[in-house]
Amino acid sequence: MDSKETFLDSFSVDDQLKADELVKMKRLATGLLVLMTCIYILTRIFHGEFIWLGFIEATAEAAMVGALADWFAVTALFRYPLGLKIPHTAIIPSRKDNIAKQFGDFVQQNFLSEEVISQKVRSMGLSRRVATWISQPDAEEKENAAAIAEQITAGIAGIVKVMNDSEIQVMIKHKVEDRIRDTSFSPIIGDLLSFVTSGRRQQELFDTIVTIGLNLLEDSDADIRQTVEQETPWWFPGSLDRAIYNKIVRSVSKTLYEMQADIYHPIRVRIMKMSSEFMDNLKYSDDIKDKEIAIKEDLLALPALRDFTSTLWGDIKSSLLNQSENPDAELKKAIEDAVVSFGESILKDASLEAKIDGWADDTARYLIRTYGHEVAGLISNTIEGWDPNAASERIELQIGKDLQFIRINGTVVGGLAGLTIHSASFLPGLISQ
Repeated sequence: MDSKETFLDSFSVDDQLKADELVKMKRLATGLLVLMTCIYILTRIFHGEFIWLGFIEATAEAAMVGALADWFAVTALFRYPLGLKIPHTAIIPSRKDNIAKQFGDFVQQNFLSEEVISQKVRSMGLSRRVATWISQPDAEEKENAAAIAEQITAGIAGIVKVMNDSEIQVMIKHKVEDRIRDTSFSPIIGDLLSFVTSGRRQQELFDTIVTIGLNLLEDSDADIRQTVEQETPWWFPGSLDRAIYNKIVRSVSKTLYEMQADIYHPIRVRIMKMSSEFMDNLKYSDDIKDKEIAIKEDLLALPALRDFTSTLWGDIKSSLLNQSENPDAELKKAIEDAVVSFGESILKDASLEAKIDGWADDTARYLIRTYGHEVAGLISNTIEGWDPNAASERIELQIGKDLQFIRINGTVVGGLAGLTIHSASFLPGLISQ
């Protein structure tokens, strides 16, 4: 709407109804003024002929004065009475900006205060209302949760569709490479192994490995025999092959049994020491770190990894879009079940309900504390942006009908006051008689 265009040029249906009622009330109030004026003129014509005419004359005269005074007061709020620029009239058009500022401050202090909003949020029981809504126990069970899941998946699909694929792929590639380069895996592996082998677990793990070795040795009997026969010269007799086999198997088995039985066995001690040194090297050795860096760079240079990072986003995007378009998709069902479960948890857990209500309260307080002045500023700026006459018309349309009752009441009260004063003027004569 143009700044010079008045508000009355863009009426809504509701505005038109209010305008019609305002016109009716103005006509009624003005009609009473005209009626009192006519009565006053008639009584002045016949002044003094009948004593009772004096009462009517005084009533009409005072009613007329009251009606004019209140007409002036009401009119002075919105415009200059009769177009005369009398001081302190046309208050709303001339003081529009000041009124806008005061009204914005009034709304902020009395409606957008932290205490008022907090009390309202607390009294609403938002968490229980929402939980009840999303976990309907009747025949429409899960309909609301399904609607939420549908909106979430649709929102995800919408976001995915507007994303720039090439930029996302480059971002994923850089993120994967940076994460691999920045993550030092050897200390993590060292810490994990140290935890697994800490205390008696190291000895127990060693015993388990020895037991596995013995079992493998026993299960591989035929393979060992065949290997011995293949590795010895062809002219070796079979008895010599069996002797070599027995010697190897018995020596290894004996050594394994001895290491398992004696925790101070030299080989066992050496292996335990080597494993501890290896775990320490994983955590602290610069050589290990340098080798790890070299391995990671080799890994990053592999075409397979580049292909993986370049196609990862496409796979994710395709999967999300397919899930959003399929009404029976697992993603929607998972979101729906999670929503229902969350609602049921709130209904069953009073402490969770109170915690969520507390979060809602804190959020509302933060929003009011941070943006409350923005709302007040929006109100003030909106009113300041109105044309002065349009602002006056807007306000008069909202409260003008009630203000016309002031004019009517002024007419009635003025008339009663005039009648009372005129009647009181007869009291001294009556008393003296």
